[in-house]
Formats: sequence, structure tokens, C-alpha cells
Amino acid sequence: MLHHVVQGQGRPVLILHGARLDHRHMVESCEPVFAGLDGWRRIYVDMPGHGQSGGGDAVKSNENLLDAVLDFAQAAIPGKRFAVIGESRGSYIARGIAYKRPEAVDGLALIVPGGNPSSSHPLPGHVTVAANPALRAALPEDERPRFDALVVQNEEIMDKARRTIVPALALSDAGMAARTWEHFDFPFDLAAPEAVFDKPCVIVAGRQDAISGYRDALDMLPLYPRSTFAILDSAGHKLAWERPDVFTALMRDWLGRLARG
Repeated sequence: MLHHVVQGQGRPVLILHGARLDHRHMVESCEPVFAGLDGWRRIYVDMPGHGQSGGGDAVKSNENLLDAVLDFAQAAIPGKRFAVIGESRGSYIARGIAYKRPEAVDGLALIVPGGNPSSSHPLPGHVTVAANPALRAALPEDERPRFDALVVQNEEIMDKARRTIVPALALSDAGMAARTWEHFDFPFDLAAPEAVFDKPCVIVAGRQDAISGYRDALDMLPLYPRSTFAILDSAGHKLAWERPDVFTALMRDWLGRLARG
């Protein structure tokens, strides 16, 4: 079984990280959303070839990655419905889960989705909205490229990156990452499901996201008719850290709709 960490009890929520990251990144981003809320069992997964989950050699494509996560869900959440939160690459896998097992999925949260190699939309160039030259000058030389890529530059985000992104990158399977990028698209069309996915969804994109952009996320809107949609200014690919108050409010609204539904 894939390595995973469980927080809380109640309705299951499967939480999927982005490419070359692991569960720690999503714990850092999502646990503030659930702070003070009862009734949610958060299952943070290390997908194959990430974090403490092996099996990267068997993964040749994103379809293989999807199948591994589906197998995990069947073993970890047997016979139960669940919601899915996916960030970046994890959002693509989350959409695949809803496509293949719509009867099992109560809702989707898609965070900074898009930017796939087959996308027809150009990505925006990088923009720093909130610069911090004094902090940059105090950083070691090897941390400055990561700092320069931030839309919002502050010490808190850098600390989170040191705790979660840097160690995850050291553990990730670079060969698997290259294979899944080369064989990115699923063999089925996410834009042409057999039935409309009419469960509560939230789609959140960053206006200054130079990795995923925001136009692919706009294209997803008609596919999820019960979705709340937001494009946040002063936010890039680290949207949950750059705009935490708005992100938390949007995610809690989604949880409320799940609970009522």
C-alpha cells in the first residue's frame, strides 16, 4: 500500500500532492483548512515514486499513476464514498478518479490545475507581486532561485518550502517524473465524460501562476456544474500559501457544501 498519513476521523477525503512533492506539502497547505472542524478523515498520500512510496519503476505514464491511486483508495477506503483534493499534478489525478469512479466520489477540490503539456493555452510569464529585496539579500545563494520564483515573497513561505518541498524533491524519482511527463495525457478524454459530474467542486487558480496558468482551469468550469471557481490575484503556483485566508474560505465553503450534499 502507498505510504500515507491520516488526520482526523469522519468522512474520508483523499488528498493528492503535485509532481515531485509528497504528503508533507499538502499537510502544510490543507490542515489549516480543517483546523477546528470535526468529522473529516484526511488521507494524505505519497503517490508512487514520491516521498516514502516506492514503485516508481512500474509507472510509465499518468494513467499508471492514476491506477495506483485508485487501487490505494479501494484498499484504504473500501466500500465508502470519498471526496478528493488534488493540487497541480494531483488535480489531474483527482479528475481521473472522478472520471473512472464517479459513483464513489462526493466532490472535487482542484487547486492550481492545468498547465499540461498538451494544453493549447500559453502560460503567463512570472511576475513578483510582493517583492522582498531585503529578505532576498539575506538568503544563501542556493535559495535565491526558489525565492525569485515566488509571486509573494516572504519568510513564512520560504520556511514552508524548506520543510516540505526541498526534502520531497530529494526523495522523488526523477526517471518516473520524466516518463509521466512524456506520457502525460490519459487515454480517455476528461472533457467528454459519460455523465456530468454534478457533485460539489471548487476550482482555484492563481492569476500569476507561471506553471499551471489559469486558462486551463477556466475550460474546466463547464465540466463541473456545481463548482465554485476563483482566480486569485497575487497568487501563483503556491496559492495556498500566498493567499491563505481566501484559500481557506473557499475550501471551507466546499466542505460545507459536501456536508449538506
